[in-house]
Order: sequence, then C-alpha cells, then structure tokens
Amino acid sequence: MGQSHQQNILFLSALEKSEAKQSVVTATAPLLLDEYIRRVVGSSSSSSSSSTFPTRHRSSPAILARGRTNHVLLYNGCFNPPHRGHLAHLVHAIRHAGPDLNIVGAVVLVADDLYLKWKLAGQRGALNLKLKQRIRLWEGELELIPEGERCWVLSETLWPGHADKLEQLFKKDGVDVEFVRLAGGDKVRVAAVEHGVWGCQRVITTDVSRPVDFYSSSVGDVTLPMPLNRHGEWKRVGERQGKDGSDEGVGSETLITESTVISSSSTTSISTPQTSRNIWTCDHGPSGSYYNVRFIASSRDERVDPDLSSTKIRGIIAASKKLDVGQLEEKLQGIALCPGLLALYIKEAK
Repeated sequence: MGQSHQQNILFLSALEKSEAKQSVVTATAPLLLDEYIRRVVGSSSSSSSSSTFPTRHRSSPAILARGRTNHVLLYNGCFNPPHRGHLAHLVHAIRHAGPDLNIVGAVVLVADDLYLKWKLAGQRGALNLKLKQRIRLWEGELELIPEGERCWVLSETLWPGHADKLEQLFKKDGVDVEFVRLAGGDKVRVAAVEHGVWGCQRVITTDVSRPVDFYSSSVGDVTLPMPLNRHGEWKRVGERQGKDGSDEGVGSETLITESTVISSSSTTSISTPQTSRNIWTCDHGPSGSYYNVRFIASSRDERVDPDLSSTKIRGIIAASKKLDVGQLEEKLQGIALCPGLLALYIKEAK
C-alpha cells in the first residue's frame, strides 16, 4: 500500500507539472484570428457548403492582442463580379485606417444567390455568378497580395451565426474584438449614413475607388469634409483626445511602405513613399455617442478609375459573346478580379 501510494503521489505530481506546462503554453501562444474563424466555420452545419474556406498557409497571420481592442473589418456586397475598385477600397482601409484602430484583418461577406436573383429580377440575360464563384474570384486575387493574408471571404447570409460563435470564443479567451463595417460612398452620404449593420458601432469609408459626396478631392487633399446630417463636426484623428488626455491616434503621417498596384493588369508589390494621410472622424449625435464614422482620404495618385464597376464589367462581357476564353480574359485585364477565372466561368455558363 505504501509503495502504491507513493507511486500515485508521483503520478499526480507529474500530471500537475504537465498541466501547468500546458497552461503556460496556452497563455503565451499567439491568438490567431484564422484559428477562431476556422473553428467557427468548420463547426457549422452542412449549409456552410455555400461558403468556401481557403486552406493556404498564412505566413503573416492576424494575431489578436490582449489588453487592447482588435478591430476586424466587415465588407459586404453582391460582387457580381468583384473588381479592382472593390479590392482598392478594402486594401486602402486595411492599410490606412489609423494605428489607433488596430485593424488586424477583414472579412469579405458575399451576398447569397437568392438575394442576387431577387436583385436581378427582370433583367433578362443578366450576369448571375454563383456564390461560390464570386467567393473564389475574391480569394484568387487576395492570394496575390500581402493584405490577403489577413482576409477571409464568407457567405453574408451565414455571417450572423458565425459572429455569435466568434464573440463567445473571444469572451471565453478574454480577448476584445470589435467588428467594423467598411462601406462604400453610397452608404455614407451627407443625407444619411447606414449605422448599426451587424451591430457595428463604427463605419469606415474611403474615396480611393469612388468619390464621396461630403469631400471634394478636386480642391486638395486637406479639405475639411462637409458635415453629415445628424452628425457632429469632423475631427482629424490625432487631434481628438481620449479620456486619459492622450491622443487617440495619428491622423497625418508620411511613411515609406510597401504598396500594391491595384489598377494594373497584374497585382505587384512595390515600395513607394506615401503622402500625408488624412483620417477624419465624426460621431452620430452629440460627441461620445454610440455610432462613429471614419473617413480615410486618399491622395490623387492612389485613386483608381471611378468608372470601375460591376456594371461596366457586365457590359464588356455582354459585348464579347463571340470571343474565346483567352480573348475575354484580355478584355477583363486590369478591371475584374481574377480575369482568367472569370472568363472561364462566363464561357462555361454558355
């Protein structure tokens, strides 16, 4: 009995050491956003087959930090098809939202097939790409740029369920994550701003891919934006102080960074000097209210063709019925995401 009791004590001691070691490893291991999303998407029902999920290795993963708020962009749309204006809008926000926001990644939310069918109702012969195709076009392009390492493309319809599960996991692990909506200039206007979508308190927009009606880039890159209806005055990020009296972030800075050429026929990374960055923010109602708008002004040399649109691409496709896959791909170069794959989808549908 004495020997057996001693063996039990030794076994329990070894077990406690093992558990303590494992606890240390768990506490010090980086919290990867990719792992959280994989756990949630992988645990979904068979209905998740309407989403694809990339299996590529991420060499520069999105790491969630404890002790501060980690912000993740949500960018939604039909993307029928996605184009380089969409990509420029997303990349610009990831890069230049400001250090105070700590943007760790982005989720592109693609509208369901049923919604797209409803939107195209009455449009005879309209391009109608399937959800999986639109997701794959996004993924194929994101694989080519550094920012793609921190982006995921999922079904918009399934997102609310995914978000609930993610928030439960974040809370359990004691990490603060806030989702921020990235919206186009049609959603953030002088007359009205769409607030509260997916419960987001913040909405971000830029003028890198299309003009916004509250900011005239033609008269310079330091113009004060026009006031938004029922919103407070615009303030430069960095000029506004936090509760502790310290600056909340940097609103204008000149940096040498790696940039991605978005509007060319191929996506390449180059090192270029960035001009002064102007980031403006305003609140809905009195200062400190629930909703907030952030506008990231772009410089003239950053802006892509404002005429880029899914409608323009659909027009090119409609006028190219007699072209083969290679010829159609050439027509779509520099405009559509993954032009070769898109051309293949179009010809396969005939």
